[in-house]
Amino acid sequence: MDQDESVPHQYAAIAARSEQVDRVVGPYQEQVEFPSLLRALGPVADASVLDLGCGWGSFSRLLRRHGASRVLGVDSCAEMIELALRRERDEPTGVRYRVHDIATMPVLGAFDIVIAANVLHYARHRDALARMGERAFANLAPGGRLFALVGNPDALPETRQLNGFVLHRPVRPPDGFPFTISVPTAPPSRLAVHYWSRRAYEDVLNGCGFADLTWEPMVGLPGDGPDQPVNLLMSARRP
Repeated sequence: MDQDESVPHQYAAIAARSEQVDRVVGPYQEQVEFPSLLRALGPVADASVLDLGCGWGSFSRLLRRHGASRVLGVDSCAEMIELALRRERDEPTGVRYRVHDIATMPVLGAFDIVIAANVLHYARHRDALARMGERAFANLAPGGRLFALVGNPDALPETRQLNGFVLHRPVRPPDGFPFTISVPTAPPSRLAVHYWSRRAYEDVLNGCGFADLTWEPMVGLPGDGPDQPVNLLMSARRP
């Protein structure tokens, strides 16, 4: 398995506390992540979308509501997919979901857009990160675009982030460094992830064949303080 082997297990625990986690991450998603992604995407009407590491489908449903014609969400955690399907049954949008490890998934289509929201940091080493990039590339139509929300490598460790998370790592560790993130649920949840610099993401995606790599603006951040975004948004194009 190319991502951390604990990912499905730890997200099964997160799925069991989904309402708590939604209350924690929901405001930051609504104020920062969603508007930043939509600004970078531009119009998505009639676009086909593959959502990697979709969780319970927040980004999948967002893009379907904004006019995407076909949205498929994939995640390695079966409990997360079941939660997404349950939400789809309660409020149908037409999003489809499948269980896949994104580092080993087959070609599921030729999509206009691939979203990888807060998932690339589960790559355990550089080769695993490259395999994730290669699978994203393989599932894009020529001219299609990847949009990846990744952890901000400059975010201060051991400090409560804007979404309530705390990063337990040194300042600027080496690429691939394993660390945990505390999520303020009751009881607290922990996620095991890996640190990757901007340069590492750029080099890996360039090596996968992507072009026009761009770090997109993050919008909706507080304007009256030194807070940094929890994550950054990168876009790239399949030539």
